[in-house]
Amino acid sequence: GLDETIEQVQSALETPLLHPKLFHRSNSSLRPPKGILLHGPSGIGKSSLALQVGSNFESNGSYHVKRIHCTTLQSQTSFVGQAEHRLVEIFADAQKPRQGKKGCLLILDDIHLICPRREGMDLGMDRLASTLLALLDGMKSGTATNTRDSQSSVSNRFYPTVILGVTTNPGSLDPALRRPGRLDAEIEVPLPDEPSTRLEILRFQLELLGAETKFSELEWLSLARLAKGFTGADLKLAAKEALRNTLLLSGGERKMTLPIIEKAIRSTKPSAIKAVTVEVPRVPWSAIGGMEDVKGQLRDAIELPLNHSETFQRLGIRPPRGVLLYGPPGCSKTLMARALATEGHMNFLAVKGPELLSKWLGESERTLAALFRRARLASPSVIFFDEVDAIASKRGGNSSGGGERLLSQLLTELDGIQQSKDGSGREGRVVIVCATNRPDLLDSALMRPGRIDRMIYVGVPDENSREKILELGVRKSCAEDIDISRLSKNEISGGLSGAELVAACRDAALKALEDFEENENGSVDPIITTDHLLTTLTGMERQITQEMLDFYATFQ
Repeated sequence: GLDETIEQVQSALETPLLHPKLFHRSNSSLRPPKGILLHGPSGIGKSSLALQVGSNFESNGSYHVKRIHCTTLQSQTSFVGQAEHRLVEIFADAQKPRQGKKGCLLILDDIHLICPRREGMDLGMDRLASTLLALLDGMKSGTATNTRDSQSSVSNRFYPTVILGVTTNPGSLDPALRRPGRLDAEIEVPLPDEPSTRLEILRFQLELLGAETKFSELEWLSLARLAKGFTGADLKLAAKEALRNTLLLSGGERKMTLPIIEKAIRSTKPSAIKAVTVEVPRVPWSAIGGMEDVKGQLRDAIELPLNHSETFQRLGIRPPRGVLLYGPPGCSKTLMARALATEGHMNFLAVKGPELLSKWLGESERTLAALFRRARLASPSVIFFDEVDAIASKRGGNSSGGGERLLSQLLTELDGIQQSKDGSGREGRVVIVCATNRPDLLDSALMRPGRIDRMIYVGVPDENSREKILELGVRKSCAEDIDISRLSKNEISGGLSGAELVAACRDAALKALEDFEENENGSVDPIITTDHLLTTLTGMERQITQEMLDFYATFQ
């Protein structure tokens, strides 16, 4: 599934390796590329691709290929000078002419481990990074750095050495490494975002495992679409899981069924979101009591464009990029976002605004950019910003420079969200959902059309919603004659948030357990009665004041 990228890397390497004399003409100021940076998310196949490219150059016996795992160099930094000495030896060996060889390709796997950004770097790593930069600067026109006389200089003149650096995150590298004259070109290994590419990889992995698969092309395509956001490593893991389950269920036979592969794919989490997503339970709309108006608005804003993307495209309607949920605390804003991702079959990436703030200059912006990048890789996806006012407050006044830079980065990322190239509207879709208790603090630039398109008020539940929340809260252990309708009246539970109602149900269950232990006769289980719930509801202190409700009414 990476044929196009392999060809791109080989093409970039061929000129300095196969035609070094082009750069040595006396009247030419052109210098050959010294290195290429290959980057992409973990598990995408970067190392395998680098090895394949190396194998292609090695196949005719004319080129020497040397691969270095930078983890071994990193582990030697605790001994003064050891890692630097070893790195010098590696470069000297790579640039040493060999009988019958025309040049050398030096692959540095996980290059970010030996040349990371300088912030917070210890002295040993700083020395190693400086050594690498010096060695790259010493690679001039394909000539070895340790030539001792004119004769050796002539023999080395057309023996080029090119670096192929491999990393998961180019942003973690020292910027000095990425400037022209060191690593001159950067090539990203893309996620297999086309279903046909994922189909090819999945079929290949199953064939390698010896699985027997007899599926139609439509069935294969349905599996590929189910594996949205998967890397090659994710597909390999799903294939192994499917084969393992097949062997267990069939007693050793390798004939695979469609449901088994589907189950394996669903149980595999895409690598692209593992580093930033929280463990989110599957939350259907039915798990949220009431709030039907809010649910309907969210469905119209997010689910409808996803499920009817072709109609939206035909009518020229651009679906919303972002939604703001605002309202008093404890009114299910976070739960709504989780249910939206669950029902829309989208990957869910959640982050609290304060978690993005860092004392290191530029670190917050890099974290935010990485979050959006992972969301695009794992699309269709939902990015949920809880407490968004922490990173998107109004500029000027008392706002800090760091806060303004982070807001500018957020606005840039929102403007950069693109629909998929094929126009399907689903593959490549990234939706932003923000939640806040203080919408008045948000910068107006965030709320303009094209960024946060919809604002939805999530208020305290009405009587009907309170009844449904209480029913869900006590349904497993309540008395048959419990009067939920009475308990949901305004005079008893009015003004309580959804979180407070759930807490009241929990307290009622504890009271039922206490009564059961006092009067235990071994014949029945604890049962929540009307009196238990009435006591907890009337004793619950309201956290949402009338002043707060008046503020939201004015804001609306």
